[in-house]
Amino acid sequence: MTEVSFFRRIGLSFRRMWGIITGTALDWLRSPPAVFFTFIYPIIMILLFGYIFGAGTDQSYYSLYYLNEDVYQVGDQIYPYNPTDDLLANLGLNNDTISDELNLKLYLAEGLTYTDDANVTDWMKANEIPYMIIIPSGWSASVNESKVNTTAPKASIKYYYDPSYQSALEVQSTIEFVLQEMQLEEFGIPTFMQVNIVVLPSQEGLNYIDFYVPGIIMVTVSTSGMMGMVSIVSDDRKSGRIYKLASTPIKKWEWALAQEAWQVVISLVIALLTILTGWLAFDFKMDHLHPMIIPILIFGSMTFAGLALIIARFIKRPEAAMAATFSFVFPQMFLSGAIMPLDIMPDFMQTLAQIFPLYYISQAMNAIMLESTFNQVWVPFGVTVAMGTVFFLIGSMITIWKKGKED
Repeated sequence: MTEVSFFRRIGLSFRRMWGIITGTALDWLRSPPAVFFTFIYPIIMILLFGYIFGAGTDQSYYSLYYLNEDVYQVGDQIYPYNPTDDLLANLGLNNDTISDELNLKLYLAEGLTYTDDANVTDWMKANEIPYMIIIPSGWSASVNESKVNTTAPKASIKYYYDPSYQSALEVQSTIEFVLQEMQLEEFGIPTFMQVNIVVLPSQEGLNYIDFYVPGIIMVTVSTSGMMGMVSIVSDDRKSGRIYKLASTPIKKWEWALAQEAWQVVISLVIALLTILTGWLAFDFKMDHLHPMIIPILIFGSMTFAGLALIIARFIKRPEAAMAATFSFVFPQMFLSGAIMPLDIMPDFMQTLAQIFPLYYISQAMNAIMLESTFNQVWVPFGVTVAMGTVFFLIGSMITIWKKGKED
């Protein structure tokens, strides 16, 4: 018997894998519902959650740091002006009832000495502060002046925020709401109070959608990857096709790798479609995309496809397998930080989020959006690579093709 060379075996292996990929692709194309939902799902997700977060309708618990520069001195004593006291009280300072109503908690920016915007943003970066307000010197005098002089300059407080936190817009909305209420209830006439926005310099020009699109990409990839793979294995088991593979030269790891390669292709298509929809509907800035998005997508899709192989191995009935997939996908969707910002969640939920693969993949995707955070990508990316590799190996090893053992 002639011995087959090593390179010949490699070539035959690739041919068998290509046969699996093309067969899976043809089956997918022959199922109009599968094609339809594959393409419509990311569009629906980006439009739905884009409008929800863009409208600023969600309110949660936020931690707002503040610095009050609006003081005057009599002798050795320093006193704040009265309108400043009113503003901080209306934002919930030392008032748990108002804090609960606004879902806002104020913290003094200890250690910060205000000189200019640059030193404020540097302090925020160093202490990982998502947002804060500064009440400048003379603010109360401007408020009082506006009550008797309609031509007086506007009284402005400064709001600093990091746009990578989706909750930053919610906090801004709350501050503006409080100022409006002060104008109507406390002063009785429209005063000229406003909020001046200062965005962290390294992130100017970015808005909520620029940090939201990566999360949507990974949510759609995780959902379609797990559901797609579970569906393929369930259908192959039901038709008996998977048991016939035992009599062919193809190996289990080849079949599993081919299936995961197909899921990678689908993931890249989903990512492109999501990005284009975000660009057309919400002016997503595609120039902020980094080439690292491709390896993150590849290993991310491998992670979810491998998890689906593991689920499909232990749950035989197709409907039960899909139910198990949903029970994992949806908690992961909302608890991993991909859609709902983690900084507004209770501490125990932030800890719970770290058990989900989507948490690390989303962290990696968000980190590559900015030069200032790019150095944070390597740990979550390393975890993603490890998960993709380990889940693939486990999924391919435990897959059983012999019907007797399966039943």
